[in-house]
Amino acid sequence: MVQKKWQVLCVTAVLSAALWTNQSVWAAEQPAERVEVKLKLNTAQAKINGQDMAIEQPYLSQGTSMVPLSLLTAAFGAGLQYDSQNQMIELTYNGKVIKLKAGSKQAWINGKEVTLTASPELKNGKTMVPLTLLTQAMGLQVIIDAKTKDVSILGAKQGETASTNVSLDSDLGKTMIGDSYYGWKMKYPTGLVKDFQSFQGDYVSFRDAKDTYQLDIYIVDGQPENLSGTGLLTRLVDSSEYTVLSKGFVNDPKQPYARLISKGDDGAMNEERAYQSGTRIYYVTLVINDEADFRNPAKYSSYKDLLDSFSLSFPKGDATVKDLSTVEGNYRWYTQEDFGLKVKVPADWQNTYNQSFTQFSSESGRQWLKIKITSKEDGLTLDDWVKRHEQMYRDSVNENYLKVDSTVTSSMIAGVPAKEQKFSSSDGSGWYPEHDFFFFKGDYKVYVEIAYDPEASAEKTAELIQTIKQSLSINQSVMNPVMGEITDDDTIDKEQMATIKYPAANFSISIPEYWKEIQSDAVTRAYEFLGGNATILAGPGKLSDVRKEVEQSIKENTENYGYTVKESKAVSLSGAQGYKMVVQGKDGGIRFEKNIYLLEKGKNAYMVAFTISEWVKTQSLEQRLQKIVDSIQFPEGK
Repeated sequence: MVQKKWQVLCVTAVLSAALWTNQSVWAAEQPAERVEVKLKLNTAQAKINGQDMAIEQPYLSQGTSMVPLSLLTAAFGAGLQYDSQNQMIELTYNGKVIKLKAGSKQAWINGKEVTLTASPELKNGKTMVPLTLLTQAMGLQVIIDAKTKDVSILGAKQGETASTNVSLDSDLGKTMIGDSYYGWKMKYPTGLVKDFQSFQGDYVSFRDAKDTYQLDIYIVDGQPENLSGTGLLTRLVDSSEYTVLSKGFVNDPKQPYARLISKGDDGAMNEERAYQSGTRIYYVTLVINDEADFRNPAKYSSYKDLLDSFSLSFPKGDATVKDLSTVEGNYRWYTQEDFGLKVKVPADWQNTYNQSFTQFSSESGRQWLKIKITSKEDGLTLDDWVKRHEQMYRDSVNENYLKVDSTVTSSMIAGVPAKEQKFSSSDGSGWYPEHDFFFFKGDYKVYVEIAYDPEASAEKTAELIQTIKQSLSINQSVMNPVMGEITDDDTIDKEQMATIKYPAANFSISIPEYWKEIQSDAVTRAYEFLGGNATILAGPGKLSDVRKEVEQSIKENTENYGYTVKESKAVSLSGAQGYKMVVQGKDGGIRFEKNIYLLEKGKNAYMVAFTISEWVKTQSLEQRLQKIVDSIQFPEGK
């Protein structure tokens, strides 16, 4: 069967002009920026100049070979637009404008009607076009290796166009656009391009392909219900950043709304509207770049028609409406393209951005999902990694605030073997149980941490963990090719110290390199670390004055934090005389301890203070803090 399919492919391709081309001649005749795409029938992977790319697999249909249109736009930079009213695809490449339509063999090349060998069609939500379109309309060249049966598509990548980021996948036949989760819809005008959509879907921005206008929809939840027209208008005016030229409330019997006309500093005109449904306010802003277009009655009528089409309803099951929502059931899909990551998370969780890992959390912050992708060290096994991770927890969390399930189970996640282990930790205000996964993917290791509500039912917890586990995938073929070595922060040597000098105050001290600096000036340095912070001050002053200020601060905050002075004694450090104070307190149920060293030498006073939560008070941390104190130096002869 495979052999017969490829015979059909060869016959189809031979009908195209200049099919068999000597590749050395091609290289000599074409510009330096050459693009070569390699693919096979029934294979869901292609190569673009040697780089892997996941695609909808090519297949035979209508007696010809069908390939994904998105592959052509990605590889060759072809411009793309979709006319939703006429349901027409418009492809632009190297001065050619190709128009075609799903289900029709009729096409137009620079206005001239032609007949394709097969009609474009949808496959798994992807737009597929006949292979012969490449040579017939785009002027690309196709080479088939009779031995390996590889198909090579050769061409040059054209420059950036205004519409190269338009995706037609799943858009064919759509005349409306909306969001089923937030319950809104509007017309899907010709050339409308989605510029940005927040993870939560509460903000989405569109522009037209010609960059003449922009449309933003922003949804704010948790608002007072049944606002009056005046109340809604007040909120709309408060949300606007521009000069208001007109404002009022439109008491439309179908859908009342607040409305204002404003003008930006760049001369753009804005029509801003606010609608309310329950506790949600929907802010819809149309930005018209040229004021002349806004004043033109004919053009303005089309803008108004678009705004008037906005409706606080979504017709589920209507095939003509494109749904922007990523929610399925009670979960929302998240995609991180650079890492090839895709996973489902609870729909109401927020994406809490972090440079070191991907993280989502519930509104209370007591439930979360953390996914960290880092480089796999040579020779590391899953068992070794799990043991190392457990030891890291034991070094970082006080034993009275940590529970470790010694059982480590084996499973599969993202199509590869994985290890699972359960932990539970506390900060004093409550316990945070978590279910952790460890697995390798190519040159990278992936750590998944799911913290769940300890009061939730076993069934709900199991559903959360299984949904995340089963939905998580990492596609290496679409990872950003720039990705390289990603050092795991957990492997950093926390005992590595760096010396801080205060030349004017004749003082130096060493601190752990991994601490994050949050303040730095001539007198003060401040740092933070897991469960604690440190402050270092060095400058002109008297020990007696500094001590009075510290004691007064403790007295003033005793009521708020329940301060208790556990220790106060004279000390001598590196030849300087002073005091050490140990103060304990409680903040929001979390117990903490302050170790304060106050010193004086010459005309300068010094303070070194550590605040650490009780739940991170481990032997390792206490030894590290003592190492810092022991590093204090006052350079001789100063």
